[in-house]
Amino acid sequence: MAVMLQGIPASAGIAIGPAFFFEPAVLNQEPLSAGCAEDPENEWYRFTLALDKARDEVAALRDKTAAELGPEKAEIFASHLSILKDPEFLAEVRRNIFESHKDAASAVRETGDMFIGLMKQLEDELFTGRIHDIEDIVGRLVLHIAGSEASSLALVQPSVVAAVDLTPSQTAQLDRNLVLGFITEEGSAVSHSSILARSLGLPAVVGLGSLQALAQGTTIIVDGTSGKVILDPEPEMLMDYEKKRRVYELELGLIKEYAGKPSLTRDGTTIEIAANIGSLKDLEAVQRNGADGIGLFRTEFMFMDRTTMPTEDEQFEVYKHVLSRMQGKPVVIRTLDVGGDKQIPYIHLEPETNPFLGLRAIRLCLQKETLFRTQIRALLRASPYGKLRILLPMIATLEELKKAKALLAEETAALKQQQIPISDDWELGIMIEIPSAALIAESLASEVDFFSIGTNDLTQYTMAADRMNRSVAYLNQGLSPAVLRLVEMTARAAKAQGIWIGVCGELAGDPDLFTLFVGLGVTELSMGAAAIPRIRSRLSKITIGEAEHWAQQARNLHSSEAIHTFISGVFS
Repeated sequence: MAVMLQGIPASAGIAIGPAFFFEPAVLNQEPLSAGCAEDPENEWYRFTLALDKARDEVAALRDKTAAELGPEKAEIFASHLSILKDPEFLAEVRRNIFESHKDAASAVRETGDMFIGLMKQLEDELFTGRIHDIEDIVGRLVLHIAGSEASSLALVQPSVVAAVDLTPSQTAQLDRNLVLGFITEEGSAVSHSSILARSLGLPAVVGLGSLQALAQGTTIIVDGTSGKVILDPEPEMLMDYEKKRRVYELELGLIKEYAGKPSLTRDGTTIEIAANIGSLKDLEAVQRNGADGIGLFRTEFMFMDRTTMPTEDEQFEVYKHVLSRMQGKPVVIRTLDVGGDKQIPYIHLEPETNPFLGLRAIRLCLQKETLFRTQIRALLRASPYGKLRILLPMIATLEELKKAKALLAEETAALKQQQIPISDDWELGIMIEIPSAALIAESLASEVDFFSIGTNDLTQYTMAADRMNRSVAYLNQGLSPAVLRLVEMTARAAKAQGIWIGVCGELAGDPDLFTLFVGLGVTELSMGAAAIPRIRSRLSKITIGEAEHWAQQARNLHSSEAIHTFISGVFS
């Protein structure tokens, strides 16, 4: 009978195969009592021999990883090397040997425990994920002190590796010809092992809890996207997941073919294909799928799940990190968009009968100026680190836009007076997601550098249908004729004013409907990163003239269904 387990998705993809439970060599963990190491000089000598061997091995791993996965992933082992050369780490081992009279192995373990304890105190997932790095280093040193070698993962057939946990070193040395994927009892999605799994293209699920009952050779399905693991699957399950695996491999093929290509139509017109992100964890997928930039960075994650507002410096560090990682590619950062379905307790919003039509997004920011000014200052300070585009959400009137611009001007002047560097070429844009903004797009276009259409909210407000309400979900499906007309109106105003226009709603990543936006004059599309290769592939097969022709035909249709049927038929 099939057994379903739920863990933490660590690396996307589907693996199907027999289980191989990996049990690394475990040395006696009992520390020697104080005073048992009678010759500290000899213990220090044993430690230095182990240290030299560990450094050589880690340097080799760094070079191997750099050659196979690139220098960025090799930084994992560069950081291991830095710990092995860290004066504080070495001094603490020495103190444990010479002052506390520990044997070399115990001295290393206790030093590792001290560093791990410090990381746990930080209570940050990114730092606690580094605990495995310390454990990896300590384990390597202790093995060499004991004169032992690390366990090798000797597979004789393609298998799914199961383990209590895998260190970054063990993960990097997996034989990609035989390892189909892996599952672990412990671990996190941000550990270096998980990061390496994603780079290696190995489906992985971590944090599953005890796997001791798992028998060697048991057939396993690993769904690294959902975090599901199925033991002893039924034949129908196997067939279903085989189909999913083939679809996923087809998508991977598109990534390999199109991730590094320019985003061009068949006749050579550039359309910027960017990614939407909602946290720093999304950056890896952005780069893996070859995004031309970030078309929508939702900043709300920094404000949620905490009891106080993030400081200016906290926000600055996040914006700086994202802009730097994108290496000159444009990054559209949306100012805080809360209210509606996103409530933040410490902002103390009054209860509203219909919060989607109430105090939210730019309306809230203009009322709570301190909150808005703090974010503006952080964004402006980060502007020298990349190509910044600031996006104001839910603008409904020209007056709102001018008030927001006045605050931006004030904070710009204040920062310059303080001699804080600010880029001179950052851009300002607004989201077109309220029908009133589309209707006055000509006036708004003269005040900004770009428009970004949020199709989800534009549809919701145009159709007067709450997109969270299942009873009226039919009104929020697809691209309605009314919304298509508003997009056309907005694109025409943008073109007349000479500003660029993008679409960052869900429909931007629709493999058929995106062509209509291109045909109306949209020059940037932002979507979930996974959709980028497929959209870039489709884009390369059409001309601007074809897209314009299809858009003009679609604008005369009378239902969302008719529009979708028409444009789907073009590609069938």
